Amino acid sequence: MSVTSSILELLIIIAIALVIPGPNAITSFTHSGLFGKRSNIPLITGMAIGLLLMELIIGLSVEPLRDSDNGIIFLHWIGMIFLGLMSIAMFNINLKSIISSNSRGKLGIKTGILMQFVNGKEWAFIILIMSQFIEPLGGGIIGIITIIIVTLIVCIPAMIAWTFVGNSLSELFLEPITGKIIVRICGTLLAFLWVIFLIRGPQF
Repeated sequence: MSVTSSILELLIIIAIALVIPGPNAITSFTHSGLFGKRSNIPLITGMAIGLLLMELIIGLSVEPLRDSDNGIIFLHWIGMIFLGLMSIAMFNINLKSIISSNSRGKLGIKTGILMQFVNGKEWAFIILIMSQFIEPLGGGIIGIITIIIVTLIVCIPAMIAWTFVGNSLSELFLEPITGKIIVRICGTLLAFLWVIFLIRGPQF
């Protein structure tokens, strides 16, 4: 697989992940609706820092295991388990509780950073993309840095976009019937992504 095709495939996977509203997206548009767009600057900054740290930690942990076929298989299935659990959770998620939890006060850089480490969806995607794309994108620290750069370039504008559509979308998510339909579609998309990774299998 060439570097170009690997980056393209990585971008497609990130795009699918970003259209599925997880804790980062929901927090971004809700916080914007409550406190204004400018209030999201420190929050998104924290999210970016947290994502960078998390990818670096997971990338450096994944790389030694890539020397072993069993290690690659282990990483693949850990990511698959996380992703599967997130897909199931989307059918039972309570959007009102997430939104109300963000209404208590302005969130800043520290919250943005910490959110990444308690975000199951984040763990699933980072473990999978690190285990799948480090080698095709140059291997070692080069592969890790390439993945970090690509994800940050795509994810930061996505959080900014969620910020600008905050007011209208928060109402949609709070509407019982519409909100339930949206999260079930998201759960289905996660399940679809799970099938893609299942067919793709571990990348040796």
